[in-house]
Amino acid sequence: ALQDSTKLLLIRLQHAHDDCDAGSCHPAVGDLLLGRSKQLTASSTCGMNSPQKYCIIGYLEAEQKCFLCDSRYPYNPYTQHNSHMVENVIATFEHDRKKKWWQSENGVDHVSIRLDLETLFQFSHLILTFKTFRPAAMLVERSTDFGHTWKVFRYFAQDCAASFPNISPGPAKNVGDVICDSRYSDIEPSTEGEVVLKALDPSFEIEDPYVPYIQELVTLTNLRINFTKLHTLGDALLGRRHSDPLEKYYYAVYEMVVRGSCFCNGHASQCDPVQNLRGDVFHQPGMVHGRCLCHHNTEGLSCERCKDFYNDAPWRPAEGTQDNACKRCNCNGHSGRCHFDLAMYQASGGVSGGVCEDCQDNTTGQHCDQCKPFFYQDPHKAISDPQACLPCNCNPEGTLYNGVCESRTDPALGMVAGRCPCKGNVEGVRCDQCRANYYGLNSSDPFGCQPCNCNPSGSLPFSICDPATGACLCQRFTTGRRCEKCLVGYWGLGNSLHGCSPCDCDIGGSQNNLCSPKDGQCKCLPNIVSRQCNEPAPGYFFLPLDYYIYEAEHAKPLSGSAPLGVMQFGQDSAVVVVFRQPSAGRSVTWTGPGFARVPSGAGLRFAINNIPFAMDFDITIRYEPESLEDWLASVAIQPTGTLSSQRCKNKGLSQEPSALPLPATKRVALLQTPVCLEPGTEYFVDVYFSQSSASDPKGKSFILIDSLGLIPRISSMENLCSEKDLDEYQKYHCIEIASEVGPHVLPEACARLIVSMSARIHNGAVACKCNPQGSLNASCGKLGGQCWCKANVVGRCCDTCSAGSYGFGFHGCYACECHPQGSLNTLCDQVTGQCSCRREVDGQRCSRCLAGYFGFPHCRPCVCNGFAELCDPVTGVCLNCRGFTAGSHCERCMDGYYGNPLNREPCHPCMCPEEPTSNRYFAHSCYQDSQTAQLVCNCLEGYSGTNRCDECPSGFYKNPGSPGLDCAPCPCNNNIDLTDPESCNRITGECTKCLHNTHGTNCQFCKPGYFGSALDQNCQRCTCNLSGVHPSMCPGGDAACLCDPATGACPCLPNVVGVTCNQCASGYWDLASGKGCQICDCDPKNSQSNQCDQFTGQCPCKLGYSGRCCDECEENYFGNPQAHCISCECNLEGTSHPMCDKATGVCNCRAGVTGRSCNQCGRGFEKDFPSCHQCHLCFDQWDTEITALAQTVQGLMRFAANLEDKGGQMPSCDTRFKAFEDAISETERILRHPVLSLEKAAKMYPLHGTQYEFPDLNKNIEDIGEEADLVYELLQQKIHLKSFNAFAIEEQSKGLSATHGAQQMASASYGLPLYPSSQVRGTSNWQWHHLCRDQTTVLWKNPFSHLPFLFQVCGVPGDKPCVTAPCGGALCQDSHGLRQCGGPNCSGALPLSTDAFRKAEETAVLLNNLTTQLLEPENQVESIRKMAEDSKLKGSQFNAQLERIKNQIEVDGEITKEFIRKVKDFLLDESVPPEDIEKVANYVLQINLPLTPQELMGMLDIMDHCEKYKLDAHKRNRKWEEARMLLMEAQEAENQMNKTNDKLNDLSAKQSEMEDEIATLQAKMLMNKNQATKARAGAEASHNNSILLQEFADIKRKYSILQEKLKARGPPKATLEKVKQLKEAAEKLAEETEKKIKRITDLEKKLQDLNQTKQDKAEQLRQLEEQVIAIKNEITEQESKYATCKS
Repeated sequence: ALQDSTKLLLIRLQHAHDDCDAGSCHPAVGDLLLGRSKQLTASSTCGMNSPQKYCIIGYLEAEQKCFLCDSRYPYNPYTQHNSHMVENVIATFEHDRKKKWWQSENGVDHVSIRLDLETLFQFSHLILTFKTFRPAAMLVERSTDFGHTWKVFRYFAQDCAASFPNISPGPAKNVGDVICDSRYSDIEPSTEGEVVLKALDPSFEIEDPYVPYIQELVTLTNLRINFTKLHTLGDALLGRRHSDPLEKYYYAVYEMVVRGSCFCNGHASQCDPVQNLRGDVFHQPGMVHGRCLCHHNTEGLSCERCKDFYNDAPWRPAEGTQDNACKRCNCNGHSGRCHFDLAMYQASGGVSGGVCEDCQDNTTGQHCDQCKPFFYQDPHKAISDPQACLPCNCNPEGTLYNGVCESRTDPALGMVAGRCPCKGNVEGVRCDQCRANYYGLNSSDPFGCQPCNCNPSGSLPFSICDPATGACLCQRFTTGRRCEKCLVGYWGLGNSLHGCSPCDCDIGGSQNNLCSPKDGQCKCLPNIVSRQCNEPAPGYFFLPLDYYIYEAEHAKPLSGSAPLGVMQFGQDSAVVVVFRQPSAGRSVTWTGPGFARVPSGAGLRFAINNIPFAMDFDITIRYEPESLEDWLASVAIQPTGTLSSQRCKNKGLSQEPSALPLPATKRVALLQTPVCLEPGTEYFVDVYFSQSSASDPKGKSFILIDSLGLIPRISSMENLCSEKDLDEYQKYHCIEIASEVGPHVLPEACARLIVSMSARIHNGAVACKCNPQGSLNASCGKLGGQCWCKANVVGRCCDTCSAGSYGFGFHGCYACECHPQGSLNTLCDQVTGQCSCRREVDGQRCSRCLAGYFGFPHCRPCVCNGFAELCDPVTGVCLNCRGFTAGSHCERCMDGYYGNPLNREPCHPCMCPEEPTSNRYFAHSCYQDSQTAQLVCNCLEGYSGTNRCDECPSGFYKNPGSPGLDCAPCPCNNNIDLTDPESCNRITGECTKCLHNTHGTNCQFCKPGYFGSALDQNCQRCTCNLSGVHPSMCPGGDAACLCDPATGACPCLPNVVGVTCNQCASGYWDLASGKGCQICDCDPKNSQSNQCDQFTGQCPCKLGYSGRCCDECEENYFGNPQAHCISCECNLEGTSHPMCDKATGVCNCRAGVTGRSCNQCGRGFEKDFPSCHQCHLCFDQWDTEITALAQTVQGLMRFAANLEDKGGQMPSCDTRFKAFEDAISETERILRHPVLSLEKAAKMYPLHGTQYEFPDLNKNIEDIGEEADLVYELLQQKIHLKSFNAFAIEEQSKGLSATHGAQQMASASYGLPLYPSSQVRGTSNWQWHHLCRDQTTVLWKNPFSHLPFLFQVCGVPGDKPCVTAPCGGALCQDSHGLRQCGGPNCSGALPLSTDAFRKAEETAVLLNNLTTQLLEPENQVESIRKMAEDSKLKGSQFNAQLERIKNQIEVDGEITKEFIRKVKDFLLDESVPPEDIEKVANYVLQINLPLTPQELMGMLDIMDHCEKYKLDAHKRNRKWEEARMLLMEAQEAENQMNKTNDKLNDLSAKQSEMEDEIATLQAKMLMNKNQATKARAGAEASHNNSILLQEFADIKRKYSILQEKLKARGPPKATLEKVKQLKEAAEKLAEETEKKIKRITDLEKKLQDLNQTKQDKAEQLRQLEEQVIAIKNEITEQESKYATCKS
């Protein structure tokens, strides 16, 4: 039966797969053993070496049971019938096939049979038919690598657990499981038992037979059957003669069938032998061969690869109707070989994976479709043309990739065939030349050429460098290949626009004219700095031209007749030193401390020993003649040694004196003949002075000689200056100017040349050497070296005190300060500081009178009536009066004495009752009554008595312990009335009438009800809080409360504190109870502290707690206060009182508000929280309909659930619907949460004026939003129905098609084309085909099974006829034959979505118009903003001018104040000469105010500029009204300035008055001057002349009166007041202007904010527009998907 089924299977497969053109094809299945007897072996065969006995098991005694096996020769039925070789198992279908078999050796358990195939075959099944018992255990193995490795097919055993303990007994769970099968190992049947093995278990369904693990199961190169255990029985029936029981146990197989076929991977239906031999001669008929005759362009033994040049697609086995044939490569005729590349295949999207090999005709590429490098495609020839690729003509040095050109022309990529891609710095058709400003074409350079990098500062503009060498064209003074450096002697390349500049090193201060090329720094001589070496280093200076000065005060005098005779000062030469002190305001015209006063005929010897450099010098003499006569000087120079300098040796010194005229009109004389002096030699210069023509021969004439100077002659310096420099030196009279004494300004040319000469002479700069005691610091003047001296210190090094000062030290020098009226001159001793005083004057500064004199500076004798010799030097009050006298002139008696010293009467003691020197003198003083001549005493306090002070007064008592009269004050602590005789007892002193609320014997205690100190008269009434003390301690009424008499502390009730018991103790409250304070009792956990409010008892609660004791939860909190209070988090604007439930925390929302926190408007109210206005009445109607619709949808959902349970699963629909659901959810989210809400969009309405109104815009948008929400809610609910009928979907598709049409119209209006995806449509068609294939028939049989769903689509139940259905239906058509679904008043999904898109289009148009209309307000706002900026700028400029005016006025005011102070001090000084007052008056008359009224008016003209910024009221918003108000206020400010102008005119008039008054004062001062002169002369002539003294006193009095008048009528004060008023007015105006500018700034900010708001709104509108477009696109895509889902 099995063989018959196998044959039928072979016949069926042969007919099914013969034709390989229809798809896959397979060779016929056969017995793989046929023709392969040589390839079949066994590990054990009986009788292979010699005959072998074996027995059988039988039940009959007569039956032969033992036989011989002789397998030395093959089986022959006639001659070798006992041969049992393994080849006997091959099936031959002979009638006596049971006469031959294969048999193993006796008793061998482990025996194997192996089949070795020549190639890979496909294995079907194995059948073994046994002659003996089937093995008790065996296994079948296979190999696919020709026996190198083996894998087990299956195990067979009677007892699997014992034979193969680790192998599962089955059944198999998967097709490839290895199990142990026990069905084929039973001991029965004893013969002809079969073992069957199938490669693939038929119980498993194989979806793809070509997967690797299936192919591994069905293919093999070797098969091996391993018998591992024999079946053994007892020996009862064999007889005792049988000696070897194993002779009956062996393996014997009748037949072995291995079914399989040639393995060709579905690409062949026939096979040939592996070795090409003639089949009819060498091959057995029916043999299954192993070499496939391949189709489908494949080759190989198993058609396992593609044929050569058929590798464009990957090799794959053929499957079913798909032959998966190998594709021919496309090499455009340029190659005959190719290979497959998986990466190429995947990169091409599965189109082509063949890669051509060895492309010819200069081509390359996957398909030989490109020209290889260094070739390009001829644009006029196809790539398949043999001559299509032409060689490139590119310079390899200048092109990228060594000469590769662009291979083809491609306009999209900008490629041109044959074009050479030049390197970055190369150009030309062949890339063979460098670009401009590049040079050195080189193949190793990645950019081809190097940049010349010409320095832009050093090269000529617009010049090009040499392309071979790269040399640049340089500017003047520039060098280098790149013009990157300056020539020698030049610097500064790149530092300026002029290129290199000359070093211009100072010829004297630098070593040479070379400088650093970077910063131009020259090489300076020592102690010289700066770039040009023309500045001294800090602490150094350049010597001036007149530095070498030799003072005449230090020279040695010479006699008049003998030039060689030397005299010392103080001898008969009459040469004396005249010191001169500099005075303030006068320039110093001399050097040193003064002059040498030389008589005519005498001379001076100057010693010179500090010559620094051998050169020529000019000799100058500074002098001052005392008369108008001219003088003559004779100059002779004598060196003390021999000259060593060749320069001076050659010139020599004249032995004859040189004459030097000294004109009386000049102060400096210059010897015209230069003298050559050298360093290291001392010279004596003898100068004799004589008058040219003496007018008085007998009279002695003198001349003041200041100093002798040496001026270096610049022309004697070699290589120092040019002819031009010398000409300038002479032109600007440098020598004459430098020789002057006093302040002078050197021309720049002179200073430059003198600096150079000084640096050359002294080899650099010279140290300042400022005296550390006399100078302020170590620095000095750069030219001249003058140190900065301290006060009253002079000298270049600040080393001596100036004339008129003394005491040189670290403090400088002290001014002599000799009093001008008390000293003879202003000079003092420079060590002690003592001035030269007048008579009757004394002191170091001559500033006080001698002893016995007073009234400095007019010292007079003291007037003391003969009772004293000394008096106060200022006031004249006598000192140390004798004879018991007193008074400023000892003109009266001392207290306690009486008499008349003016009348020379002596002073007598007062007897009150005894003399003042005794212990019984009780009076201040006494006097003698002029009438009675009786002595009257002025008694001390505590004493009385008519004349003698011998009684005790009121308030005193007689001290009983005192021997005499000793009145003691009553000890009442000042608490009695001393005038009351009864205030105390005069005998005992006891106090009887205490005052100040005191009592006691001595009034030492405060009265009850009072406290304080009775001793200090400070007894105060007790003040106690009635609520804080016991009533018994405070009776009330007028009675005082009792308190501590010392501190005033009241007796407080419990827990009450304070001096007056006016507050509760800490932690207590309720003072008003009158019973003491009670404890606060604050909750320790919920309160911040235990202290509470004194009056209410309220504790300070923590956040979330309230109540007096903090034992309750606070408002907007809930929970257990003993545990924790939790915030309700209720919105304050959305709740009513109480805000939330104290137990649950539920917020108590007010009407119209909902939400957990009452922070959103409830249903039926507008969304504008917190106002939440109630919706229109129509909302209730819509709400009712929506509720009903929701109930209907719930019913539909339940209906859909039932359908799902009954109709089964449609997995392919789930994915698509899930995508639909996600897309619609996203659309719904965008609609529900737009970026720009409709309310915010409506707020932009005021921006475009009244003529651009959209009254229905908000309503339309809201309607669209509500209807879109309804549409998407319905669509979402319908998408969730997983089982639906095809008819309903088609109707919905029709509706969405209408929606698509509306969307196309909207897209056209927006200019946004839609691009539907054909790929998505194709995918949808395929899914729809599989989804609806099995449902269409059922649904068409019952088209009305989903009527409720149709109602939701069209808006009317589907069971009505089309004639009466107002909204159409599934099968309804209009007059044009089109489907009718929906209508104007229909509520289905289709009509609602159509209406929604129509309104969306209208809204889009409105929004577009709105955007356009917003442009005009935006332009207006921009124009206003610019105007505001201009106004702000002008205002800022105006404010700056006002600020400058204000600052100038303040400065002028300070100057005026200082001037007034100085004039005041000057006029009050008694010692000011009248001529100085005259000068001051003239100076005041010349004063001009800082600004005239006309200048102030000119400054205010800027306000006129504000007029042009007035805005037209008809074209500007109301906010610009503030700007016009600002202009008006500015005009007011201008009026204010006009008033200020009037005030200035008044000030000018006051100034004229002041000038007239000063002129009057001037005249008076002149008169006073004459009078004072006469008075002074008379006083000096005779001190005893009383008449002249009286005149002098009158003049002095008048002078004082004049000073007082000047002080009282000082006109500068009125001027100061006017200036102050002007300043205040200007400050006020500046403040007002600043306010106006601030207003303009605020207005500008508002305009900017408005503009920003408009931009934000426009951006939000744009985003909303994009969202609407995205929503329409999404709906269109969904519609397209539904439209393609057809049956």
